[in-house]
Amino acid sequence: MSQRYAFGPFELDERERQLTRTGQVIHLQPKAFGVLLYLLEHAGSLVGKQQVLDAVWKETFVTENSLTVCIRQIRVALEDNAEAPEFIETIPTAGYRFIADVAQPAEVADAKQQQAVPSLQGGPFTTKRWMGLAILLAVVALAYFAFDRFVITPVEDEPLAEKGTSIEASFDSDQWENSIAVIPFVNISDDPGNEFFCDGLTEEILSLLAKIPELKVIGRTSSYAFKGINEDLREIGRKLGVKTLLEGSVRKSGQRVRITAQLIDASDGSHIWSESYDRTLIDIFEIQDDVGSAIIDAMQLHVGAAPTRGRPTVSADAYTLFLKAKWLLSVHDGEHASPLLEQATTLDPNFAEAHELQAFSYWTRGGSDIPGAEALALSREAAAAALAIDPDLPFAQALYVLPAGGSEARLRALKLLERAWRENPFNSAPLHVLIYELEFAGYLQEAHRYAAQWVNREPITPMANYRLGETLFALGRIEEAQAPLAFAYDLGEGFALWFVPAINLILGKDELAIAQLEADLESYGINDIAWIRDLVEGARDPTKGPAYLDRRVEEILASIPDEHHTYWRSMLEEQYLWLGFLDRFYDILFSYGPNNQGQTDADIYVWLGTVFRRTGFTAHPRYLEVAGLLGIPEIWEQRGPPDFCEKVESQWVCE
Repeated sequence: MSQRYAFGPFELDERERQLTRTGQVIHLQPKAFGVLLYLLEHAGSLVGKQQVLDAVWKETFVTENSLTVCIRQIRVALEDNAEAPEFIETIPTAGYRFIADVAQPAEVADAKQQQAVPSLQGGPFTTKRWMGLAILLAVVALAYFAFDRFVITPVEDEPLAEKGTSIEASFDSDQWENSIAVIPFVNISDDPGNEFFCDGLTEEILSLLAKIPELKVIGRTSSYAFKGINEDLREIGRKLGVKTLLEGSVRKSGQRVRITAQLIDASDGSHIWSESYDRTLIDIFEIQDDVGSAIIDAMQLHVGAAPTRGRPTVSADAYTLFLKAKWLLSVHDGEHASPLLEQATTLDPNFAEAHELQAFSYWTRGGSDIPGAEALALSREAAAAALAIDPDLPFAQALYVLPAGGSEARLRALKLLERAWRENPFNSAPLHVLIYELEFAGYLQEAHRYAAQWVNREPITPMANYRLGETLFALGRIEEAQAPLAFAYDLGEGFALWFVPAINLILGKDELAIAQLEADLESYGINDIAWIRDLVEGARDPTKGPAYLDRRVEEILASIPDEHHTYWRSMLEEQYLWLGFLDRFYDILFSYGPNNQGQTDADIYVWLGTVFRRTGFTAHPRYLEVAGLLGIPEIWEQRGPPDFCEKVESQWVCE
C-alpha cells in the first residue's frame, strides 16, 4: 500500500511519485524522490548514509556523493537551509534526520491504485502530468530514469552503475603548488530563494580566479559536491587535490548584500585570509574583483594586472535574474531560463552577457520544446543583440554564425568555440556546442579529447562524464564508455540515462531498454506505459516492421497536446534509428530539407546518426548524399578527414 505524507506546506504522494506544495507539482529527480520518501518513512530518527544508500540504490554500488547530490536537490525543492534547517538536519559524519512534523501517513486504497489512467493512445495526458514533464522537455531526449540495473555491453547483462568511480580526484595535489577550490558560499539570508544567488556568485568568483595562469582552479561541480556538508576542510582539500580552499557566506536583503570570504590552508585547516564586505547589490562586481586580488596577495602569486570581472550590467535585478537563469541552464532547463533572460535584457538592454546566455538557452531548446530551425533563428537573434553591445564575445559570435549552415560557418564556429572555452574553461556552455559540432562533422577522436579534458578539469561533473561516455561509445569503445556513463547516472545527469536505453535497443537488449523507458515515464507520473513495449515488439515483428512504426507514431502523436509535439515527434522518430530501420530514418531525415544555406532539424538527425554510427548510419549510401547537401565534405577538405572516411581516387568513402 502506498502512503501520503504531509509536512509544512508540502505533500508527498508515493503512488503518484509526486511532491506538491499547496497543490503545485515540484519536480524531483527519481533518486531524490526516493531519498525524501525514505527520510519521511523514518521521520524523527537518525538514518545513516549507508542505510539510505542501501535502501534507495539497493544492489547498485554508488558513492556517498550520489546521496549528497540528492539531499541538495531536496533542499532546493523544499527551500530548506542546511545551516538552519526546517526539514532535513545533517548529522556530521553520521547521516540525516527529518526534523519537521509529519502528518500520520494515509494509505492509498487498492481501488485507487487500480483506477483508470489517461491513455496515450486515446487522448492527451492530463495537465497535471504535463506539468510534471516540464523539466523533461528542456532536454533533447528521455531524461533521468529510475531503473537501477542496466548494461551497454554487447556481451553480458552486468550492472553499469557498479562501474562508477570514486568521488576522490584522480590527480595529485603535490603536483599543484598553487591550487584552489571554491566551496559554494552559504546562504544565510532569511529567504531560501537566494540559494541560486549564492551559487551564481560562487561560479562568478571561480571564473574570475580561472583567469590567473599561475593558479590551478578546480571546477564548479566538483566543488559543489561538498555544498552543505560539514566535513573537515583538510579532508575536502585532499579529495579535491588542492592546497587551498575558499569558502564564505552571503546575506542578501533587498538591495544590500553582506559577503564574508575566507581562504583556508587545506593542509592544516588554518586561515590564510578573511574579509567581510557590506555593500549594495550593484557593487557585487567590485567585491568579486577585491576577492580575486586578495587571493593573489595572500597566495603570493606573481602576476601582472589582477583579473577583473568588470561591470556587465547597471541593474542589480537584471544580474539576479541572470544568475538564476545561469543556474537553470546548468541543469538543462532552457525552457525556464529563457523568460528570465528576457526579463533581464528588458531591465538592461545593454547587458551583453545576458543576451549571449539567451542565445545559448535557445540553442539548447532546439529539437525539444522548439523546432531546431526556429530555436537557431532565436539563438542567432539573441547573439546579434549581444554582439551589437560587445563585438568581441567569441561564444556569441559562434552562435551567430552557426545557423547559417554550410562549411564556412561551421569551420569559423569551431575556432570561435575553441577560443571561448580557452578563455573561460569553467564556462561549459561553449564546450557543449563544440563537442556537438565536432561529432556532427565526424571528428569523434577530437570530441573525445575535449570531453576528457573537461573531466580532467571537473572530475565529478555529470555532463562532462556523460560527454566522455558518449564520445567513447561513438568511437566504438563500449567497455570504456560504461564507467563515465554510470558515474554520470550516479550524479543525476539526465542525458546519460536517455543514452543507455538507446544503446540497449541498438544492441538488441529490448527487455532492458523497455524497462528503463517504462521506469522513466512512471517516475514522471505517466502511468499508461504499455505502449512502449507495444511499440518495440511491434516494430521488431518482421511481418509489421517500419510500416507498423509509421502508424503507431502518428497514433501516439495524435494523443499528445500540440505544444508537446516537437519533443515527442523527435523522440519517436529516433526509434527508427534505434530499431535498425535506417532507410526509413533517412527518409525522415531528408523530409526536413537538409541544405547548406541554414540549419534544419535534419542537422540534429545527422549528429544523432553519427554518434550512433554503430547502426551503420555513416556507412549507408545516403550518408555522403546528405553530407554533401550540408557542406560536410568541404569541412573535411579544409580540416582533414573524419575518423570514418577517407578519399579514394578523389571520392570520399565512409564506413
